[in-house]
Amino acid sequence: MHYDFTTLPRRWNTGAEKFHNMTQKAPDVPEGVVPFSVADMDFLPPPELLEGLHQVVDETIFGYILPGDSYYDAILGWMDRRHGVKVRRDWLVDADNVLEALRQMILAYTQPGDKILTLTPSYPPFLSIPVDAERQLLQCPLRMGEDRRYMIDFDRLEDFCRREDVKLLAFCNPHNPVGRAWTVEELTQVADICLRHGVFIVSDEIHWDLILPGTTFTSMALLPEKYLANCAVSTAVSKTFNIAALRGGTVILPDEDRRRRYHAHDGISGRDVFSYAATEIVYTRCEAWLEELITVIEGNRRLLADFMAQRLPEVGVTPMEATYLQWLDFRFMGLDPQELENFMAYQARCFFTEGYKFGEGGAGFERWSLACPEQVLLAGLERMEKAIKSR
Repeated sequence: MHYDFTTLPRRWNTGAEKFHNMTQKAPDVPEGVVPFSVADMDFLPPPELLEGLHQVVDETIFGYILPGDSYYDAILGWMDRRHGVKVRRDWLVDADNVLEALRQMILAYTQPGDKILTLTPSYPPFLSIPVDAERQLLQCPLRMGEDRRYMIDFDRLEDFCRREDVKLLAFCNPHNPVGRAWTVEELTQVADICLRHGVFIVSDEIHWDLILPGTTFTSMALLPEKYLANCAVSTAVSKTFNIAALRGGTVILPDEDRRRRYHAHDGISGRDVFSYAATEIVYTRCEAWLEELITVIEGNRRLLADFMAQRLPEVGVTPMEATYLQWLDFRFMGLDPQELENFMAYQARCFFTEGYKFGEGGAGFERWSLACPEQVLLAGLERMEKAIKSR
């Protein structure tokens, strides 16, 4: 490989969120343990990104700044090249991040007391943001098939959407945590149900670049024109290139009236020169790094699946089509959510994002980030095997 995906960056005592959370929960955890919880990567950043940011430091005056033509050209070029998404520049809305964009759209398009729908298990902020905005949250559970692959229960989705006070669907594509890249047929059915019942769709596609071999990804932005005015597609560079601390996001918002209402609820953006520069750099210089990253994630996915099949077959491994987040079923252990969390932390020394935090259907599961060097993943698997077999 051209890039280094084997060196483990030093993140202990650096303010890294997941390391802080781990040591707060288990102060005696050995320094060599790497948590698998927060969805960021334990890989070195793309060298082209570092080179580009050094150039920004050398050449930039740090006054107020707005994104220029090259910034938007980089975004539009990436969307077209990687995903076949061809949109107009005036459809793009700048955002501090995709979650802030979701919050602003909830404030812009719904009223206090309205109902916000999401498909569970769901990324935890999808559960908390509506409640924090004084809206009511509804959870429509996904269905797990016999092959452990999750599916949308379209009958239940329509039952929810036909309620007059359901105004918005917070949708995730690819889905976090179950790893589905929804098919064009599934997306069309979701879009049709929501259009028929006047439910606006916010499709969070922050993981759209992290598609594993053998899977085809379709953006909601590729659906027929009749659906476009009823949806927004949010994305960012943060997951793809591991730069969440630099912030930034982009919303594809085709409907002019909705763009106006969105801007009416804009807060003061936290973006800065490094955020804009990083987006432009990674979209124009770091595509080769991403291609190698996907190969590494696929290798780690296979390593975990093979390990579980051979040595811990009781653990349910959800088929993973996208993201770097593996969804695992530990219900065979018969532990309640707090017991499972404590077992993993204190016995296995494995620190995950706990399944119960993902809402209905999440208890008994763990979300495991595979974005780490192979030797780190293998060490975690071996700790888990030893702990489970020692029960």
